[in-house]
Amino acid sequence: MKKNYKFKFFNKKRITVFGLSLLFVLSSFIQAQNSEIEVIDLDWDVCRYYPSPNSHKSSIKVPNYIRQKVINGGGGCSTFIVNYNGFTPQAQAAFQQAVDIWSNLLESPVPIRVFANFGPLGDGVLGGAGPDGFIINVPGFPTNMAFASALGEQLIGEDSDGPSGTSNDIVATFSSTANFYFGLDANPPGGQVDFVSVVLHELGHGLGILGFGRVPTDVDGNPDPDPPVVGALRNSGFITPWDQFIENGTPAPITSFTDPSAALLSEFTGNNLFCNGPIATSQNGGVKPSTYAPSTFNGGSSYSHWDESTYFAGHPNSLMTPFIAPGEAIHNPGLVTLGFMEDMGWSICGGSLSTEELTLESIEISPNPFSSSLTIKFINGNNDDYNISIIDIKGRVILNEIKNSMDGSIVISNLDQLENAIYFLEITNKNNGASITKRVIKD
Repeated sequence: MKKNYKFKFFNKKRITVFGLSLLFVLSSFIQAQNSEIEVIDLDWDVCRYYPSPNSHKSSIKVPNYIRQKVINGGGGCSTFIVNYNGFTPQAQAAFQQAVDIWSNLLESPVPIRVFANFGPLGDGVLGGAGPDGFIINVPGFPTNMAFASALGEQLIGEDSDGPSGTSNDIVATFSSTANFYFGLDANPPGGQVDFVSVVLHELGHGLGILGFGRVPTDVDGNPDPDPPVVGALRNSGFITPWDQFIENGTPAPITSFTDPSAALLSEFTGNNLFCNGPIATSQNGGVKPSTYAPSTFNGGSSYSHWDESTYFAGHPNSLMTPFIAPGEAIHNPGLVTLGFMEDMGWSICGGSLSTEELTLESIEISPNPFSSSLTIKFINGNNDDYNISIIDIKGRVILNEIKNSMDGSIVISNLDQLENAIYFLEITNKNNGASITKRVIKD
């Protein structure tokens, strides 16, 4: 059910780019029924995307159905509006290719506005991007959760500026002096870095793949020795969806550690952090995806990426790792990344992701949003036993039952007591282990 929001507007400050240190400033307030939704300014470690020292020739092409839609001029499931500044025609065409890929993978009723700058950056720096502000107090989510602007607007179904809003959701800057390959064919020479891949990666951060994990620094950007070097997570009291889904191998949530603390820094540098997002885990073969937590904390690389050694160059889920090799092309975010996008709250173009054994074509879940009950219908009409779990956004199992699909359907009742929020419905066939996780909304 779409909610109506009353908007109140304030002047925005100018956005300034200092090399790779981006300050994303946005100030406006939204009032939504009994809860106040705000768009706030929060600093964070912007991704520093560098090329690997050694070339690696590999190519992960855009999915064929997206390639055909782009070639035929077909519209996507979301609309990106890009304000280009300083781009050459070749660079702009490659940037637009990355935009077209994301627009055919994610659904949003709200236009996603991007300010893109093309100019000189520091030696070796390829580019950076991030959200132009964070939305807090989104209904159905914890009040300390900060959503990237584009994701937050998708969740509330409204532009943060109101129906005629024109504010940026993502700010991106890319090097005009790097040795980029601007072709669209995912076939860069061994000595050049594929520009489409770099833009696709950075837009992923702007769409919400980021955490607030960091090491506090002094005015020169060095780890501050007074107090002793520590790790910090909460940003003005807020966390991101990424932070919510990160845990160590114990498992202990990253949010359970004293903040700031040396113990938290040890987690950031212990090479033992994982994402427990239900859908990302399902798309990773039931294994929690490993995140990048090297022994030395590297601001802009550590924490907010998938693990480089797990998702190496040429791996289908390697887009959101911290490095890209010359000669490497990645024109598909991969199912693990898309699974996490859905965990965060994005709607996937064409419906939720699934395993090969249980597909969207073989199952229907209704109503969604639901109020007091859910019906799971199996199109093939089988009468197998299924383990049914409902999991909340904090990873807590709210319901766990074994049910038989009598006449090809299962009804889950007595859900009135659940709070209005987003949940994950996990369905596992007890006979063959096939599983699917579906995002559902209690409204």
